[in-house]
Amino acid sequence: MRLYALHCGGDLMDWAAFDPFDDRVGTKQYNPYFMYVITHPEGTVLFDTGIHPQMGVDPEARLGPAAAAFDTRIGPEDHIEACLGRIGLAPRDIDLVIASHLHFDHAGGLEWLTHAPVLVQREELRFARNPPVYQKLIYVADDFEHALQWRELDGDHDVFGDGRLLLVSTPGHSRGHQSLMVKLDSGQAVFLLADATYLLSKMRERALPAVLWSPDAMVASWERIEALEREHDAMLIATHDLDYQERIKLAPDGWYE
Repeated sequence: MRLYALHCGGDLMDWAAFDPFDDRVGTKQYNPYFMYVITHPEGTVLFDTGIHPQMGVDPEARLGPAAAAFDTRIGPEDHIEACLGRIGLAPRDIDLVIASHLHFDHAGGLEWLTHAPVLVQREELRFARNPPVYQKLIYVADDFEHALQWRELDGDHDVFGDGRLLLVSTPGHSRGHQSLMVKLDSGQAVFLLADATYLLSKMRERALPAVLWSPDAMVASWERIEALEREHDAMLIATHDLDYQERIKLAPDGWYE
């Protein structure tokens, strides 16, 4: 098994998104986007699908009024086809898709993956199709209303039944958010948190971000993440980790195995 972290663009985000009470509120920080490929013996798995390429050329047409809050840095090299191409793959080579959640910066490539089953929490799909007013602008129906092969889950799930890919329900950021524990051949466990937290340091401090569904659910998910981290001696990777260039082995030159 190998785990590849594919950087797929980002945006300039005000520090208020990471923590509304941070001293740096009012300044902007580059906020990376990622998708991840896991080559499991039973199939090639894609965890999240990045952002739709339209966000790089006409974000307002794609996102509407919310586009003003997301100063995107998206180029042709950040399209799902180009990202997968860095490691010699094409969308058709993906056997299984896992959606951590369906916000626009995680679900933009789904329309290129109609051939593959998509694992999603049942509550997330319902939430995305009828989002509350405080998250309405960051769910884009054009990202996920395609002829997709949804496989709706209710809670934790062992993807291949061998304990190597474990989906963990981590609600809080969204109602049906899920994270992925990957157990590699080396014995290392890598816990892909997606947006269960934006920043590991803020999770440790119990400092809540601006975008969430339930603060209580998020804190409970943080406690569970840390318990699993201790149990499996896991490396934690958050999708929007600001220190990604130092912390993460970036594909195509680096990977985890």
